[in-house]
Amino acid sequence: MHNGSYVQPVQPSIPLLLTKELLDSLQHKYAGIDTNRLYITGLSNGGLGTWDAIERWPNYFAAAVPIAGAGDPSKAAVLKNLPIWAFHGSLDPTIPVSGSRDMIAAIQAAGGHPNYTEFAGQGHGVWPYVYSLNTSSLRVTGFFAWLFAQHK
Repeated sequence: MHNGSYVQPVQPSIPLLLTKELLDSLQHKYAGIDTNRLYITGLSNGGLGTWDAIERWPNYFAAAVPIAGAGDPSKAAVLKNLPIWAFHGSLDPTIPVSGSRDMIAAIQAAGGHPNYTEFAGQGHGVWPYVYSLNTSSLRVTGFFAWLFAQHK
C-alpha cells in the first residue's frame, strides 16, 4: 500500500485463506451456525483483510466492518449490495484515511450504500469507539444493533 492506495493481490494471503477454510470447516461441523448471519470485522491489518475477504467472497458474509483499513477500489462494484460500515480516523498515520474514503466512494459510484464514520482529529486507534460499550463521547451508538440486524 502506498498513500492509501491498494491493489488486491491475485491470490489471498495464507492467513486469509486458512481463515476462510476454517470458517467453511466449522460450518460443516456445526449445523447450528447460521450461515445467513456471518459477519466479518477487523482493525488495521485486519481492516485490510476485511476488505480483501469481502472483495474475494462478496456473498459469503452478511455484513462487514473494516476499521482503519483499505481495499482495492477497482473491485468495489462487487460490494454494492453488501451491508458495510467502515470506520477510520481522519489523522491516521499508519493506514491513510484515503484507504477508507476511496473504498466508500467506489462502492457508492457502483450504486451501493455503505455506512462510513470518520473520526475527526483521531489517529489509528479508533476501534475502541466502535467495539466498546463504554460512555466515551466518541462511542458509536447503535453499532451492535446494526451489525446483528444484518442477514442475507
